[in-house]
Amino acid sequence: MPLHPEITALIKLQGQWVIDNKVPPRTEQSFEDMRRWGRAQLPLKNTIETRAGVTVEDISLPARGGERRVRVYRPDSGTSLPTIIFIHGGGYAVGGIEDTHHETLRLAASIPANVVSISYRLAPEHPWPAGIDDGEDILDAITKGAIPGLARERIAVGGISAGAGLAVAMAQRALAKGRSPIDLLILMSPWLDMTGTLPSVDVFGTGYFLEKPSLASFTNAYLGNGVTADHPELSPARHPVPAHWPQTILLSAECDPLADDAALFVRRLAESDIAHTWRVARGMTHAFHAWVGQVPAAIPETDWMDARIRAWAAGHSVTA
Repeated sequence: MPLHPEITALIKLQGQWVIDNKVPPRTEQSFEDMRRWGRAQLPLKNTIETRAGVTVEDISLPARGGERRVRVYRPDSGTSLPTIIFIHGGGYAVGGIEDTHHETLRLAASIPANVVSISYRLAPEHPWPAGIDDGEDILDAITKGAIPGLARERIAVGGISAGAGLAVAMAQRALAKGRSPIDLLILMSPWLDMTGTLPSVDVFGTGYFLEKPSLASFTNAYLGNGVTADHPELSPARHPVPAHWPQTILLSAECDPLADDAALFVRRLAESDIAHTWRVARGMTHAFHAWVGQVPAAIPETDWMDARIRAWAAGHSVTA
């Protein structure tokens, strides 16, 4: 299927922004340059930055690598709310809490839920397993009551791209400890195979927003401490899911180099009879939902996802 016209317009808009701001090619940028230009581009997303009835607070939580900043979203509701831990993307090397502010704000208002958007140490300064260690420590802190008023059981963990990969790795570690507090995974444009060998990497690796050289650069930055790209915490789609895996919601894009990551992981879930639901956004590119301010066609896709999260919050299966 061809690209959605709104995505084609977005790619053109991004290209003009790069020209107007004299942004050098990514191949000539350091990771710090990528982070700086990424922050500079945030206003171009044209997303909703406030929601009536949702309070937002930045706090710090303890982690083995030092205090980590998290952003807590609390809707004004008299009912007991679920907790969603949300993780930004960026190839494990760029991005931050601000990148997903509109996503977490929407989730807090739409579900409704108390949402904790987390930061983690970035590669190449902090390669694997630093980011997963931070996520694991933040989850432990929340389950021990570090943020008053938040539900400490039946927690959902979600993320975008590399953030979805971190969410899966956190679930692996939680299950390895025994009883896991994670009851739902929310995976958006997930990066679940860092080997770079699935067909979609070649099919959509040029001209579809996320470029194949960028994926290779992020992979090389994240690999460290002797780990290989096929490790279960880096490429969970290549491995069976452990027993007692949580219900899983996946929202992926058709025209994404990582499209096959979602497809292969869905196969793993099906092989283990794990309750899951999957939607492919036709004509969309990687992390299209992050650009909903420029791509209104993304709204029905995130509405679909939010409806499944609400079903889980009400005690139903995501497949209902």
